[in-house]
Parts: sequence; structure tokens; C-alpha cells
Amino acid sequence: MLDINLEFARGMLFIRLSGILDINTSMKLSNLLDDMINEKGLKYFVVNLHELSYIDEKGLQAIIDRYFDIALHNGKLVVCGYKDNFNYSIKIKNIFNKIEHTNNELSALKLINI
Repeated sequence: MLDINLEFARGMLFIRLSGILDINTSMKLSNLLDDMINEKGLKYFVVNLHELSYIDEKGLQAIIDRYFDIALHNGKLVVCGYKDNFNYSIKIKNIFNKIEHTNNELSALKLINI
């Protein structure tokens, strides 16, 4: 099960995920972000993974796809709070090298800097 907590502050949407982000739950996140980007016109996102207990490649792909959508709209997405104790595959680790990421939301605010 995936729980998504949303907070809009300082011109950014904070998306706090808890539970499991995998092949079965990734569509929930994809649909939500698609709506925020395409229908609401939001451009700045902080995705907090701190409370996730598990994430797989399909879950990460949902974030990656939205990252590129946001970039096309001249926006920015920062991932924060991912755990080093996740048993990431090499592919997942390489994805995190491409997306801006930081330890916490305060640092993410500084990276986005709108």
C-alpha cells in the first residue's frame, strides 16, 4: 500500500510517500503527478521518500518519467530522504545520480530556490 501526503508551500508541492512504491502502486503516484503537472500547472516538486519501506524499479520509473515531464515544463523535481539501507540495484543507483537529490526537505528547498 502507498500513502501519499501532499503539502503546497512556497510555490512547491511537497509529496511525502510512505509504504510501498512498486509495480502495484506506482500508477497512483504517476496519475497524481500527471494531474498536478498538466491540469494544475505546477512546476516545482519535492518528493520525500523517507517513510517508504520499499521501492522497486517500476516505482522509481514513475518518479523518473515525471522528472522529465516536469523538466519539459521548465520545472524542477528534487528527491529527498531516500534510505541507503534500501537494497538498490545498480540501475536504481544510477538513476539517483541523474536526478537532484538531497537528505531532507530543507535542503531540497535550497536546491529548487524559486
